[in-house]
Amino acid sequence: MKHKLYLTAILFTALTFGCRNSGGRLSLSTTDSNTNFKFEAKYAESKTAKLEKYLDSVLDNELPLDQHIDLFVNLNGSDKFNLKAQKGWLVINFDKRSNSLSGYMKVKKIADGIKEKLRE
Repeated sequence: MKHKLYLTAILFTALTFGCRNSGGRLSLSTTDSNTNFKFEAKYAESKTAKLEKYLDSVLDNELPLDQHIDLFVNLNGSDKFNLKAQKGWLVINFDKRSNSLSGYMKVKKIADGIKEKLRE
């Protein structure tokens, strides 16, 4: 009985650590509907600094991706998107109904750039 309990505890610990750390794996998801654009990335925490540097240069804004953030990023005065992030995870939500086509194209380009940086 003790062995089963120890085995269960070890398995649970390994799964918890593996899910939190993503094991260095990369998961990218894009949803593009008539009203919304959503991009989600789960990546190795070690790539956070590289991603932060890329977003800082593209958005001309310093974003602390190593902290838990949930904010709206202003693209050009009228267009904005919601950015949620922490180490190893990032989500961009863009509402097409309240933004322009050029804003949508810029957000898509940013998402493509994020994909490239994370695949390096």
